[in-house]
Amino acid sequence: MGIVQTMTIRAATTSFVLAVALAGCANTDTGTDQLDSTTSPQMPSEQSQLYSAALHQLVLVDSPFAKAPSAVKYVYIVDGAASRSPELVIDADEPPFDSDTKNEIAALSDGLPPIEFITSPEERADPGRVGLGVENDGVIVGLTPAQRQDDGTVHVGAGLWCGMECGIGLTYIIDNIDGTWTVTGTTGPVIIS
Repeated sequence: MGIVQTMTIRAATTSFVLAVALAGCANTDTGTDQLDSTTSPQMPSEQSQLYSAALHQLVLVDSPFAKAPSAVKYVYIVDGAASRSPELVIDADEPPFDSDTKNEIAALSDGLPPIEFITSPEERADPGRVGLGVENDGVIVGLTPAQRQDDGTVHVGAGLWCGMECGIGLTYIIDNIDGTWTVTGTTGPVIIS
């Protein structure tokens, strides 16, 4: 083999190795970008965070069964905003929540009994039942559309029905404290049955 042929083979081999290395780097960068976009958790929507804050306060603090151990074993949320929830009329009068909102509320439900979205309170209500008047020892919850206030807080009305003469309806004041939506009080009348 001649010197020219050896140099040509070495140059070709070096070029090939360099091309493979560059292609590998390019693939690694693309794979990393794709990995980052699919594995980085997405922040839940503001609406989901507001509803989650209201649900936690309503079920774990303000409901008639908030004492430990709670008698509430299930939370049924009316699927769609129910503008009269603070008045204990918890039929939805707005379109159903989108699937992302429902999934986010479910993901933010740590500490709550299992939740399920229902189209109508009648689906799970059982007024003749002894104890809680809702299937599975549950409660039915309605949530109003969030209303932003001039002071930066948001009002979310909530109603919880747990039987014939069992329920609570009120409007929460929710404030963003250090990046977390937190119930800081109530406004307007509180209805307790």
